[in-house]
Amino acid sequence: MEIVRELLSGACQTAWQQICQQLNYIREHDENDQTMQRELDFLRSQEKDISAKLNAGNVRHGKRPREEVTNWLKNLEEIESDVNSLGSGDAQFWLNYYSRLKRSKKTVQILHRVRDLQVRGNSFAQSEDIFMDSLYEPLSSLSAPPLHGSSAERKKDEILQCIMDPEVSKIGVYGMGGVGKTTTMTQIYKELNEKKVFEIVMWVTVSSSFDEKELQSKIAEQLHCELSSSGDLMSRAQVLHEALGRWRNFVIILDDIWDGVSLQNVGIPEPNRSNGSKVVWTTRFMDVCNSMESQKEIKIKGLTDEEAWSLFKEKVGGEDIISPEIKPIAEQVARECGGLPLALITVGCALRKEKQLPVWRNALHELKTSSTDQIKGMTKYVFGSLKFSYNWLSSDKIRTCFLYCALYPEDYQILVDELIEYWMAEGLIDEDGSIQTEKDKGHTYLKELKDACMIESINNDKYVRMHDLIRDLAINTTKELFMVKTGSQLKDSPKEEEWVESLQRVSLMRNYIEAFKGQPNCPRLSTLLLNHARLQITGRVAFPDTFFKHMHNLRVLDLSETGIESLPGSLSDLMNLHALILTKCSALKLLPSLAKLHKLRQLKLGGSSSLKELPHGLENLVKLRHLDISKGGWRSFPSGVLLKMPCLEILFMASSRGRLSYGSNANAEGNSTIGEIFVRLKKLTKFLADFANVSAFNSYTNKTRESEHLRNLDYFLFTLSYKYEGHIVENESSEKITLPATANFMEIRDCNFIQLSDIFHWDDLRQLIYCKLEDCKKMKWIGKNGEIVFPSLETLRLCRLHSFEGLCKEKTHEETLKHLRKLDIYECDKLKYLIPNDLLVNNLQNLEEILIRRCKEMEGIISGKTSATMASRPKLKRLTLSDLPSLTSIYHGKLVCDSLCVMEIDDCPNLKELPFFINKERPLGMRIVASEEWWEKLEWEDAQLKELLQPFLDPEASRCIRLPKFQLKQTMKIGKVDLHELDY
Repeated sequence: MEIVRELLSGACQTAWQQICQQLNYIREHDENDQTMQRELDFLRSQEKDISAKLNAGNVRHGKRPREEVTNWLKNLEEIESDVNSLGSGDAQFWLNYYSRLKRSKKTVQILHRVRDLQVRGNSFAQSEDIFMDSLYEPLSSLSAPPLHGSSAERKKDEILQCIMDPEVSKIGVYGMGGVGKTTTMTQIYKELNEKKVFEIVMWVTVSSSFDEKELQSKIAEQLHCELSSSGDLMSRAQVLHEALGRWRNFVIILDDIWDGVSLQNVGIPEPNRSNGSKVVWTTRFMDVCNSMESQKEIKIKGLTDEEAWSLFKEKVGGEDIISPEIKPIAEQVARECGGLPLALITVGCALRKEKQLPVWRNALHELKTSSTDQIKGMTKYVFGSLKFSYNWLSSDKIRTCFLYCALYPEDYQILVDELIEYWMAEGLIDEDGSIQTEKDKGHTYLKELKDACMIESINNDKYVRMHDLIRDLAINTTKELFMVKTGSQLKDSPKEEEWVESLQRVSLMRNYIEAFKGQPNCPRLSTLLLNHARLQITGRVAFPDTFFKHMHNLRVLDLSETGIESLPGSLSDLMNLHALILTKCSALKLLPSLAKLHKLRQLKLGGSSSLKELPHGLENLVKLRHLDISKGGWRSFPSGVLLKMPCLEILFMASSRGRLSYGSNANAEGNSTIGEIFVRLKKLTKFLADFANVSAFNSYTNKTRESEHLRNLDYFLFTLSYKYEGHIVENESSEKITLPATANFMEIRDCNFIQLSDIFHWDDLRQLIYCKLEDCKKMKWIGKNGEIVFPSLETLRLCRLHSFEGLCKEKTHEETLKHLRKLDIYECDKLKYLIPNDLLVNNLQNLEEILIRRCKEMEGIISGKTSATMASRPKLKRLTLSDLPSLTSIYHGKLVCDSLCVMEIDDCPNLKELPFFINKERPLGMRIVASEEWWEKLEWEDAQLKELLQPFLDPEASRCIRLPKFQLKQTMKIGKVDLHELDY
C-alpha cells in the first residue's frame, strides 16, 4: 500500500506540474507573443545588415555568400512563414482556452528558434568572412582623383554594377561631348585593375577617324602579340581572337566611338555569361549603342546646380575669391555652363582669381549672347562657354597657336617639339635669340593653353592632346580659313574648288592620297601638312609640276614619311618658305633647286636614303638654322657650304655615306677643315656626325677642346668607326680614344678589347653617366686592377659579351660605380658571378634596378662569402632575372630591400631561395611576376615572408621583356645627350 501511495502521489505531482505549465501558456500568451515579436524585430534588423553586406560584396566585387549564410537566410524565411501562419485570432479565439494554449506553445517554440538565429547572426555581423572568398581590399596608395559630384559617383557605381552583373556583357555609356564619359570610365578602369576580378582590363581610344586595322593594332600592342602589317583584316582578327581567348575573362573599354564597331571583324570574342567577359564603350550617340546590340545603356548627364557651383568655385580659386557682389553673377555664369564639367573647368580657369566686377558682368554677357550650336549634340550655351574660354586667351597670337593644334587628327598625341617648330616657322614666335630661346617661349605659350584647359599634357609633357570637343570648337572657328581632313581615309585629292583663296592652313595628314591634282590658287596659304601618308597601291605620292605655283606665302611644308620620289619644280619659287620637312622620305630621289629659298630656316632630309645628291643651291640658304642630312644616301658633301650658313644652330649629319673632311687641310674643292667650319659656326648648339677613324676623332676633339667649341654645345652625338683586335689593328693607329670633356654618353659595338683601359684613359671615363657595351666578344672585365672605374656612371648595359667574367676582378676602389642606378646584363654566356661582394657592400648603395637575362652559365648574382649576415640595398626597386638555367643563388646572406616593388623571375629553375628580408608590415605596391610552379617549389627560411609576399604574386601576368636590338657594327657612339629622352 505504501508503494501504491507513493506512485499515486508522484503521478499527481507530475500531472499538477503539467497542468500548471499549460495554464502558464494560457496566462502568458500575450507576454510570449510580445517577446517573440520584439526578438523577431531584432532578428530582422540583423538580416538587413547582413543583406546589405552581401549586396555590397556582390555589386562591388562579384562575391557569393557562404552556404552557412545562405542557410541562415532560409531559416529566417521559414520563421517568417510560421509567424504568418499563427494569425492574430478572432473574437471567439480569445474565449477559446484551447486555441490560446496551442498558439502560445507555437509562439514559445518560434521564440527559441529566433534566439538561436540571433546568436548565429551576431557572428556573421562581426565578421567579414561571410563570402566564399574574402573581399579584396584596394591598396590605399593607388587612389584615383575623385569625380566631380556625388551624381558622378553614383553613375560610376551603376556602371560597375552592370559590369559585375553576369547577365550583362555589353554596355553602352552615352552622353553629350564633354559631359564626363571618359573621366567616369577612367575611374572604372583603374578600379577594375586594382580589384583584379578580371584577368585583363584594356583601354582603347577609337575616335571619329575609326579604322579597324588601327584598332586591331592598338589591342595587339597591349596584348604584346604580333600582327602582320600586310595581312588582311580577318587573318589579323583571328590572331587577336586567339590571343584574347587565352585569358579566363577580360574587360575591353572602347572610348569615344562615333560609329558601330564589329567585334567580329576586329577579333574581339563575343562577351557572354559563359566566358564572363565584358565590352564597354563610350559614345555621343544612342544609335551606336543600338547598332552594337548593347544589353544595357547608361546615360551620363551633367552635374547638378549644386555640384556645378562647387566645381566652378574650385577652378575659380575658392570661396574667398568670390565677393558678395560678384557671387550672384558668378552663380549665373556657372549655370550658363549647363552642368558640363569641361565647360565649368575651362570657364573657371579663364576667370581664376578675377576680382573685378565689370569683368564678371562682361563674362556673363558673352555667355548669354552666344547662340552657336554647330557642334553636333552641343547646346548653344555649352558651345558658347567653350568659345568664351577661347576668346579669353591673352592674345591673338596665343589663340592662333591654339587653333593650329586642330591641324592634327582627333585624339592625336602631338609631339611638343614638332608643334613649337611649326609655330616658329609660321612666325607665331618672334625670331629672337637662339632656337632654344624661342622654344622656351613656345613652352610658355603651351603653359597658357594648358592652364586654360584648352589642351592637356600626356607622356611626361613630351606630348599634348586636344579634347575632341575643344578641337571641334577650333575647327568650327576656322572653317573659312582651314581645310582639315586628317585621318579621313581620303584616296583622292581635294577638288580644285575646295582650294579657295581664303585658305591659310591645310592639313591632309594620315590619308591615302597618291596623286595631287590641279594648280590650287591659295595665295594666303602658310602651312601645308601632307605628312604620314598611308599608301596602299603604288606606295608613291605625285604632284603636277605647277602644284605650288600660286602658294607664294607658304612658310611650312611637311611631306615627312610619304612615298614621294620627287618634288615639282614650282617648289623652287616658294621664296617665303621657312620650313621644308622631308624626314623619312626613303623613296625621294630628286629635289629641285633650293637657291631661291633665302628665308628657309629649317631643312630636314634625315632618312632620305635614296637621295644620292644634295639639292642645288644649299650655299644660298644663308639664314638656315636647322639642317638635318642624317641617314642620307649621298656619297659626298661639300663641307665648304657650311661656311656660308653662319646662323646654323643644329646640324645633324650622322649615319650618312658622305663625311666631312677632318684633316688639317681640305682636299676637295669646296671642302673645309673641321677647324675652319667651327670657327665660323659659332651659334652651333647641337651636332651629330660620323668619324671614319680614331685619328680623325681625336683630331677633332683636341682642336675643338682648344677653342672650347664642345663645351658650348648643348647636345652632340658622334659615331666612330673603330676596329680593334688586341694590339694588331688593320689600318688603324694604336692611339687611345680621347673623349670630349663634356661627354656623358658612350655606346660601343663589336670592338674586341679585353678591358676598357685598352682603348681609353680611365680619367676620360670619369664623367660618363650612361654606358652600353655590346658584342665586344673578347671583353672580360670592366675594371681589373683596382682602378677608379665609372665614378659618375648611372646606367650600365652589357649585351652579348661572350667572354665577360664580371664587373671587377680585383678589390675595387671606393669610387667605382658609386652612383650606379641601373645595371642591365644580356646574353653574357660565360658569366658565372656578376657583382663581387665587396663591390655590393661598399659601392652600390644607389642601385635601383638589376636586369639579367639569358646568361646560360650564371650561377650567382653576387660572388664570395660575406662575413655580415645582412646587407642593405635601400634603393633597389626592380629585379628582373630571366632565362638563367644555372642560377642557384642571388646572395649568400640576407638583403634588406624595403623599396623593392617589382620582381620578375622567369625560367630560373634552379633558384630555390630568395635572400630578401623585408621588415615592413606590408610591402605596399609590390608586383611579383613568376610562375606559380616555381613559386611553390621555393624553400623558405621564414614562412611569414612567403605569406607576406603571396598576395603580390602575378603568375599569369603578360611579361614583355624588352630585348636589346641586334646591331652588329664596329662602331662607337660618344656624346652629350639628354638622358631623360633616351629610349633604350
